[in-house]
Amino acid sequence: MWPFFVCESRLMAGLQLASFGRLLVLSVFLLNIPLHHGIEFDPYRSLGVSKSATQAEIKKAYKQLAREWHPDKNKDPKAEDQFIQIIKAYEILSNEERRSNFDKYGNADGQAGNLQHPQHHFRSFQKYNSFFFDDSFFQFQFNSARDSFDDKYLLHFSQYMTQVVPDSYKKPYLIKVTSDWCFSCIHIEPIWKEMVQEFEPLGLGIGVIDSGYERRLLAHLGVYQHPAIVGVINGRVTFFKTTVIREHLRQFVENLLPSNLLEQVTNRNYIRFLSAWEHDNKPRALIFHQKSAVPLLYKLIAFQFKDYVKFGSVETGTGMTEEILARYTISGSTSTMMIFKESIDKPADIIQAKGLKKQIIDEIISANKFLLVPRLTNQKHFEYLCPLKQYRHQKRYCVLLIIREKDGLQAAYRSFVSFASVNTQESLRFVYVYPERQPAFVNALLPPTLRNSPTAHIVTLQQSSTPGKVFFKLLVNEWNGNEDDKMQLFNELNQLTGIGGHAFLSHDVVLPELNDEFAPMFFFRWLYSMTDYASQIWESGFTQNWREMMPLISLLFSVVFILFGAFVIQAFGEPNDLESRSDSEKEEEPATDKVQEASKKQQINTTRSSRSPEQSFVEVTELTYINYTSNLVRLMPGNMNVLVVVTDATKNALIQKFAHEVYPVTWNKSLHFSFLNLSKHHRWLADLLEFAQDPARISSVQDESCHNQNYIGYVLALNGHRKYFCLFKPELCNGTENSSTQNGLEPTEGGNGPDEGAPAMETNSPLQARRSSNSSVKRTKQLLNRLNLWMDRLLEGILQRYYVPCWPELH
Repeated sequence: MWPFFVCESRLMAGLQLASFGRLLVLSVFLLNIPLHHGIEFDPYRSLGVSKSATQAEIKKAYKQLAREWHPDKNKDPKAEDQFIQIIKAYEILSNEERRSNFDKYGNADGQAGNLQHPQHHFRSFQKYNSFFFDDSFFQFQFNSARDSFDDKYLLHFSQYMTQVVPDSYKKPYLIKVTSDWCFSCIHIEPIWKEMVQEFEPLGLGIGVIDSGYERRLLAHLGVYQHPAIVGVINGRVTFFKTTVIREHLRQFVENLLPSNLLEQVTNRNYIRFLSAWEHDNKPRALIFHQKSAVPLLYKLIAFQFKDYVKFGSVETGTGMTEEILARYTISGSTSTMMIFKESIDKPADIIQAKGLKKQIIDEIISANKFLLVPRLTNQKHFEYLCPLKQYRHQKRYCVLLIIREKDGLQAAYRSFVSFASVNTQESLRFVYVYPERQPAFVNALLPPTLRNSPTAHIVTLQQSSTPGKVFFKLLVNEWNGNEDDKMQLFNELNQLTGIGGHAFLSHDVVLPELNDEFAPMFFFRWLYSMTDYASQIWESGFTQNWREMMPLISLLFSVVFILFGAFVIQAFGEPNDLESRSDSEKEEEPATDKVQEASKKQQINTTRSSRSPEQSFVEVTELTYINYTSNLVRLMPGNMNVLVVVTDATKNALIQKFAHEVYPVTWNKSLHFSFLNLSKHHRWLADLLEFAQDPARISSVQDESCHNQNYIGYVLALNGHRKYFCLFKPELCNGTENSSTQNGLEPTEGGNGPDEGAPAMETNSPLQARRSSNSSVKRTKQLLNRLNLWMDRLLEGILQRYYVPCWPELH
């Protein structure tokens, strides 16, 4: 029993020790992630502030901790490291942009945390797989959905905006959106790898976006779910919406490309196709292939060089292309590409191989992007063909033929092309230009006597290091293309390359930029933009995720709601009682009732307006010799004094009517309102109206009462600083039957006013003396009819101004 007991005791101790060891390893394993995250830098924790802390709180905490942990004051061995952490934390939190980036992405650089190794935390489990999760434990692997194959294609926001979008104008991009724990993404991985390996050698751009780290980029693209595949071409995003299989992906990539990249060339149209270089200024590339469908490689090549070369496809297996094959001796069993320039009889370059590689095709087309003698059609071509002088000893010259468009491609041009074909060098380019299409450019190079010359001329030029500036020399004789002209040009070019440009090119000028001859008209650009925008809305809004249409839907609903609200307010708003009454009822009312209703109308307008109680009245002061200087002569710039002319008898009625008419414009603090007593200051008014173009002059023979009544109801807007005034003449004033027109207003129907044909107020007839006081007040107020319209014209600045050299004295 004793040996057995001893063995059993040792066995139990061993089991306990093994259990303790496994427990220890498990504890380390479980603490791995917290420990790892614990060492990550947290600026909020370093400064001891919350994430909602203000800048003042952050600055206060920084100063306090900096004084506490400064290495010169704190002798703790960890003081220096702690002080560095405090400074680093304050640099992040004191900058709002870096703070926002840290809150969103976990670092201050604006990129997703651990972008280079986003799988670090998850893949750190793999070192424990053999201990806990080997083949005997459910066959489980701690791997994310994204494979390491995608790591080299990862995109972030800045890379997408600065590289992918500009590059998408030369090649389309196929981008996959995935996530670390997207188990649906695992199903498309094999097909995605095969497609990437197939498309990338053809020149298609590939990208991968991790939705867990690039939320900003996904919001920019309008992607709200994964897995997803999008295509980017010409800066536009297109969504892949069908099942992820090989055929659908190939068709999706081909649908991204424009349909007119390659023209189908047959026996009927190959002459026209090869000769069209005269119009679009581009070389021609004929691609011979056996398949009925053009291979994707050729489409991508055509899209890459669409701005320089026009491509045509020739199917070799049909009878419609036998004439082309026979003329150029092309084998139908071999893939062939031919480059044509000015001559359609012989190709400028040719390549034949069983399997044409993209790299070889790129090299050939890059070397033949321009005609032998291309036309300068835009500034981009000029800068490429005649590059800037980068180095002191660099020699690059352009020989420019200036020829009329009607004479283009004739004997002079053909002779110039034949000369260029045997004299083209790396440092010497031959180009031509039409003065009708580039007048400013040509006039800068030619003297005034030759600008309208019908003959062709040659200019040799070299761009300097200063942008736009060139050194040039004009060939002495005109260019006719004969042998003497060729020999003279040959000698001058030899002299140029021998002695250098500084001694030979004796003139310099700053050239204007070339016009883009192939740029569409504004109407067509606008039409193309609208069509493109409409198609983009259809594709991204009605056929994609509905969230992308939310801004447009919100805008449409806002417009509809505003229009509906305006209609409801107009339809169900309270009508104005005074305006709804008929004119006959207004005429029959006593003057006192009309005054009361006017007061009620003013109160209603005051209640409806947003004015404060202090602004519910109009302050009208009398202009006297005491306040004359402050209210007019030295009035502040930008201010005006609106003055109504009254007498003792009409003072109350006119001021009340005047206040009622100008009340709507009292919001303008630059307007001041006054009245002038004509009985006291008639001479000042007469002197002032002398400067008006057609004033109603006061006769010295008239008595004082008539003199006073002639100007009753006149309103003057006086600008004391700029010394001018605007004049309003009352509607029923004598001698002003067209007063509405003089005031800058539309004349009222029926003559001068509502009482057409009535005698003038200033006529002291017995009938006027017998009128009742109510009728007199009513006629007096009618003098200021339409004054409110005149005030609107005054604020608009469209009234006639009468300038005065100085303001008359007011005694």
